[in-house]
Amino acid sequence: MIDVPPQAAGRGDSSNHLADTDGPGQALTASAGMVIFAAAAHAGLPLFLLAGGGLLLTSWAIAVSFRGASSRLRLFGFTRPPQRTVAWVAGGLLLGIGLAFILRSTSHRPILPTGLEPFVLTAIAIGAAEELLFRGFIQGRFAAFGWGAAVALAAFAHTTYKVALFAFPPEGVDIRLGILGLFTFLVGLLLGFMRHRSGSVFPPLCSHVAFDILVYGDWEAVPWWIWG
Repeated sequence: MIDVPPQAAGRGDSSNHLADTDGPGQALTASAGMVIFAAAAHAGLPLFLLAGGGLLLTSWAIAVSFRGASSRLRLFGFTRPPQRTVAWVAGGLLLGIGLAFILRSTSHRPILPTGLEPFVLTAIAIGAAEELLFRGFIQGRFAAFGWGAAVALAAFAHTTYKVALFAFPPEGVDIRLGILGLFTFLVGLLLGFMRHRSGSVFPPLCSHVAFDILVYGDWEAVPWWIWG
């Protein structure tokens, strides 16, 4: 494995950590595990057991990547941020807030949440975990293919996971998977570009968290795709 010197990390380095030949395989394995989890999460027994198997597969890929890594935090995009990261965090927050406003307005909901319900904490945790995994770990491990391919592949992996999660809604629930997939992929490209240019996972993470707070802040009931 070849470590990236601190002065070389940042612009032009989508991972800011080790980018070895095993990285893409680990990224693909972790992505496949999350798709299996999402597709089986709402199935009854025995298929539901596949969801646990998917999480184990993702966990195994991450655990394997820890071997020989100089810093486990860097594997998830936690680096010593350069000064420009602050500006990218601000941009990420604006992106998340803007997308949330658009979604709330097109859903005929008030622009701002009417309050903060307990579920928002779960939404924040899920959004942050997704960014650490897809923009942090997976995009970083795909960096061996170059930053552009890494951004696109991570966005595609996240999109596939999201579509699988919403693919089997309860009866009477209409989900437009095409629109969901296109939205997730395009936003994923923006978040991945932020990750690359800023040299840190913090901008996309802050963007996702801001989005989830504004979208799910006033949700009283837990949505079906979490525990359905």
